[in-house]
Amino acid sequence: SIASIHATALEICYTIYGELNLSSDAIDRFYESSASEYENPVLTATSRSVIFDIFKLGRRLHSVDIPQPLAVFYTLLRLKPPEDGSNPLLKALRVWNEVGDISEHESFDGHRKAVIEHTLNILVLPSIHIDSYKHAPFHRSALSTDSLVSRSSYNYHPASPSLPIPGTSLSLPSPFHFKLHVITRLSFNEQGHITNHRDYWDVKDLMGLLPGASLAHWILSRLAAKGLSYNSRFLTR
Repeated sequence: SIASIHATALEICYTIYGELNLSSDAIDRFYESSASEYENPVLTATSRSVIFDIFKLGRRLHSVDIPQPLAVFYTLLRLKPPEDGSNPLLKALRVWNEVGDISEHESFDGHRKAVIEHTLNILVLPSIHIDSYKHAPFHRSALSTDSLVSRSSYNYHPASPSLPIPGTSLSLPSPFHFKLHVITRLSFNEQGHITNHRDYWDVKDLMGLLPGASLAHWILSRLAAKGLSYNSRFLTR
């Protein structure tokens, strides 16, 4: 049913892109065994095992810490580090997902599709940030359900990360907070298993992840439009 597709799409978002437990069993439960395919603008995976490896690697990048030198030394020697050496020296990166709109429809042949709009938040050096929206205990999507959130890790993510100005109560919007808007399209068979999973990224949003690229794109896109307008007028004289 459409309701079950909506619930599955939401659970996939919190499992694949969020913080619910990601396991090979979850991939086997969601994806069709013989006809599963995952695509995004840079890669294509055609088996459940490869899909799982890709998402598992992505999950590791959700939380990147710089270890203490002593912990690195113990790791190289394959020894267990002491208790005080297990804490990271610096939190380098945090990534979390915000789910937006979900739409579903059913085709005449019984196959169903779901389109999900969500945003990947990337925060570099989260330890130096504060949350300018101090009243939120933790951030979660308005579309999330209590059952899904209760199974998550309750990791804190700032709703609006900003950099504090020393000696004042003021803060500035963080230049280290990046957002990538993603549109995910899921195709389901009659049994409710995913046969095709495709992520779409906008080139403009992708360029925004590079420092200075947004400004360069803003300037170049307008120059390109002016150039096309000039050429059009010149050729139609």
